[in-house]
Amino acid sequence: MICLFPAPVHLAAEKKAEFRPMDRWYEVYLGESKVGFAHSTMKLVEGEVRSESIFEMRIKRAGQVIEMKVAERTSESPDGKIIGFSGETLMAGIPILKKGWVENGEIVVREKQFLRETTKRYPLDPQGKMTWGILKLLKEKGFREKGLTYEARVYSPDFGMAKPTRAIIRTLGPAKVSLAEGDIDAFETEIEMVSSVGSLKTSNWLDGEGIAVRTQMQMGGLSIDIRQSSEKRAKAEGELKEDFLLDSVISLGSELPPMARRNVFRLRAKDGNITDIAYEGKTQKIRRVDGRTLEIEVLAEDWKAIRKGKGHPLQVGPEYREANILVDCEDKLVKELAKRAGQGSRSPFETAERLCSFVSRYVSEKNFSVGFASASEVARKREGDCTEHGILLAALGRALGIPSRVATGIVYAKEFKGTKNAMVYHMWTQFYLRGRWVNFDSALRKVRCPADRIIFFVSSMKEDSMVESMLPTSELIGNLSVERIDSP
Repeated sequence: MICLFPAPVHLAAEKKAEFRPMDRWYEVYLGESKVGFAHSTMKLVEGEVRSESIFEMRIKRAGQVIEMKVAERTSESPDGKIIGFSGETLMAGIPILKKGWVENGEIVVREKQFLRETTKRYPLDPQGKMTWGILKLLKEKGFREKGLTYEARVYSPDFGMAKPTRAIIRTLGPAKVSLAEGDIDAFETEIEMVSSVGSLKTSNWLDGEGIAVRTQMQMGGLSIDIRQSSEKRAKAEGELKEDFLLDSVISLGSELPPMARRNVFRLRAKDGNITDIAYEGKTQKIRRVDGRTLEIEVLAEDWKAIRKGKGHPLQVGPEYREANILVDCEDKLVKELAKRAGQGSRSPFETAERLCSFVSRYVSEKNFSVGFASASEVARKREGDCTEHGILLAALGRALGIPSRVATGIVYAKEFKGTKNAMVYHMWTQFYLRGRWVNFDSALRKVRCPADRIIFFVSSMKEDSMVESMLPTSELIGNLSVERIDSP
């Protein structure tokens, strides 16, 4: 799983909110690897402040290189009001297009991925800001003085446009910052974007004009470091030293029985406190030991209880039954595959098992070269890793009236890329059957899952924000130790 990190926020802090054009180049580092460059501009055109941030990046996953290109643009009035925005993301050859504008007190968001296009309308928060609006606020509030704390409501395509995300801004005062050309005097500012499922902090060093010369954040266990440089240096290709996937493998240290009915795991944060894992269900119970430690009891699926259960698909919300940009179950080919895979089934349980087995066979090219594809894309290309298996299986279920969602977390592997007895970050599918959510793992060919996995987060994938949906998992990657312990 790959999560897109936001473009750097360009800040200024002066007595008057005067507009000044900006044109800067940056090198982008992930851990110790230079993975690409960014180019950010801000101009006044036809009475509008138009901002653009372009990223081009290459990331290594299990030895395969995935290329990503991101272009984000905003248009605002000189007094900071939102006019419109657009975003184009090309990840592993898969385009995602997003465009939005303000109309009659609403934000209209149009998103397109592969064959599916959606349009949504959300109430506009008049206090919500985008690129120039944030810069203008910071010009008025200031960033040079140490100890200031204030908030903003930020509309960000990375966190979704349904409502603005709360941003907490803290000023840390003067500081030295290292760039390729040497150390320079700057002003340090921390911005924390707070969502319903977690937060993302960025540290920003600003020059005398208030423009970010360096931005750092932690995501997926690796440090993302964006450093101002010349255009020539920014575009120079770097050596990919880090492997995003392999660096996230966790050594368990002991073997799990193949069909374990119950396991208790101890999870401990290597650095700082561990964020609460919100998911608890029939197969997972959580006990907090201290700020850094959780103990999680995991049970295998109890199929006798599942079959005796009572419940109806309409007991869950429409987001688990309807199509969205990724789980596009209304696609013609997806519906045809669902009908073919489920043909002859005599119960929802048999249908679910047949769908799971079908997806395991149908996705014939098992590789890590796909970024994050929709179900209709997987149906046509028939390749990918666990995310593509999970998304397609969820869509096939919905096409046949079975509510579905995806689960992200870690799963046991006896051997993974040279590591024995490992816990590996993973995605799979849950179907709602007779009043309970049941795990199905088409990537690992498991229609009846043992107690071999820990769930961090579940989602209908209705969000128009990949960052928010993956944030709980990405915060744990690289910062987690796991061991199997005796029952308490």
